[in-house]
Amino acid sequence: MPIPMPKSLSTLRERPYRLLWSARSISAVGNALIPVTVVFAILRSGGSAMDVGTVLTCHAVGQVVMLPVGGVWADRLSRKLVLMASDAIQAVCYGLLAVMLFLDRAAVWQFAVTYTIAGMAMAFFTPASRAVVPELVGSEHLQPANALLGLTDSTTKVLGPALAALLLAVSSPGTAILINAISFVLSFALVSRMQLRRQAQRSDKQHFFADLRDGWLAVAQRRWYLANLLCWGVWNFAIAFFFVLGPVVMQNGHGGATSWSVIMITGSVGSIVGGLAALHYRPRRPLVTANAAAVLGIGPLALLAPPAPLFVIALGVAVAFIMTSLVGEILATTQQQLFPEEIQARVSSLDWMISLIAMPAGYAAAAPVADFLGMRTTLLAAAALIGTPCLLLNLLPGVRSVQRFPDGTIGIADEWNTAARSPEATSVPALPVPTEVPGSPGQ
Repeated sequence: MPIPMPKSLSTLRERPYRLLWSARSISAVGNALIPVTVVFAILRSGGSAMDVGTVLTCHAVGQVVMLPVGGVWADRLSRKLVLMASDAIQAVCYGLLAVMLFLDRAAVWQFAVTYTIAGMAMAFFTPASRAVVPELVGSEHLQPANALLGLTDSTTKVLGPALAALLLAVSSPGTAILINAISFVLSFALVSRMQLRRQAQRSDKQHFFADLRDGWLAVAQRRWYLANLLCWGVWNFAIAFFFVLGPVVMQNGHGGATSWSVIMITGSVGSIVGGLAALHYRPRRPLVTANAAAVLGIGPLALLAPPAPLFVIALGVAVAFIMTSLVGEILATTQQQLFPEEIQARVSSLDWMISLIAMPAGYAAAAPVADFLGMRTTLLAAAALIGTPCLLLNLLPGVRSVQRFPDGTIGIADEWNTAARSPEATSVPALPVPTEVPGSPGQ
């Protein structure tokens, strides 16, 4: 007898998806230990703050550089195989690092090498894990499937640092890192048992850069969608000012670390609430709704400028984080249905790359800009930078044309209407994969 489940969790009845969700959940728990653990492992091994910064920079740069490569190979090969290879590499990297820590022979360069390679492997995992979801569930279940994965990530990011602190208090950094290595072994085992409902059609293999060009050109052909990605990149750049300048404001006579901890906890709770909301809420115009909701990101920055009372700031942060989590799943689901399955990973890698570049750039710019313009002016300018571009996006006809149709799928209104009138059409037409660059002799 099947176990009764709420409709929002019905995707878990699908064994392939259930295996993916279980694998992602286990590895996410292990990976959530790493940001805190690696920092203290370096410091306890005799490293300096400069060493910590170097290792974290190497990890971030390696991930950004390899994202386009991961996107191409996740579209060329079986995405299941890419996920397994990524899990295996990360298990080896973190396993080696744990052994070196247990033997008390971990040098800073070894942290940098292993952590950077693990970040590169994650750059393959990230686009493949998003692109594989449409191969596991039907289009009507895409948003709940994405929301469950996102909810797991949000929850582990809340619990991970606390669990890492507990492990560091009762054991050593090597223990936490070993747990992460084991989590990737378990994830590898679960993904290996995953049978895809259908394999995405693969385009003919070309030169690497030709494949990369085709994927990114498919985005560039829809300029309004590229503008959408870039505006959310600006959003990520601006919100980084909140994370850098917020603690400074709190430290200047407004409760210090305690107040900042309260703000971060309410934001984390908001992320979980937003993930739960994404299981149910499916807007008719997904891009218009997502871009309009971006205005809520103004709250955390604008409320710091006076600054407002702590409970008001915490409430504004909670609302903004609810929006961020909800909108993230709406945008992911929209992306999965606007582009052909054979280029999904390349499109996803471009999306992730913009975000991963934008936020560190914001972290780096926040303090110098605040020194030049002043704290209040900088916070208000960043708030304006968050709200204005995404609102202006909704003036673009292409953005407004993206709709959710009666059958639950998402597409472009004109294309859907044309398909509906055609007796041969059975689904919303997808954007063709470009085979020639504009202006080439072939055209």
